[in-house]
Amino acid sequence: KINSVALSANGRYALTGASDYSALFWDTKTAQVIQRYIHPTRVTKVALDPNARYAFSAGSQRVSAIWDLKTGQELSRLNYRSRSRIFSAVSFSRDGKQLFTGSPGRLLNRWDVATGNQLEQWKVTPRKDSRPVSSVIYSISESKSGKIITESSSGYAEFWQQDSSH
Repeated sequence: KINSVALSANGRYALTGASDYSALFWDTKTAQVIQRYIHPTRVTKVALDPNARYAFSAGSQRVSAIWDLKTGQELSRLNYRSRSRIFSAVSFSRDGKQLFTGSPGRLLNRWDVATGNQLEQWKVTPRKDSRPVSSVIYSISESKSGKIITESSSGYAEFWQQDSSH
């Protein structure tokens, strides 16, 4: 079962994440697998850097990795304390140096691609009158001016200014 798919900007490559514990990087013209990234659990979310340099794959427990597409090697792992982290949305920055993740628990995080360290965290606005207070982030984008835009189950599109010290 395929759980997540990402396409490169030019449509030449695809990344899939599946329940067989693998993320596969494909050449869409030849239908051949270029790289295979193995996880200890099912792969629930994938993303590709806009410049096709990096791939992101998240397993259902503890392993969320950024891969160098040229070498096929792991570049970094996201550093978080919890045993598992569910991602409902993932997007690389336009320059490929940062990764943005959204979760069902209202969290929007900004990560350093090279180290996997968290740089910033925000909480999106919850759905009005929801009990418990919640909102799922469905989509993350970066504007030309560098603002982050989220769309969530609360019905809001929100804009986030990045801390320029990072």
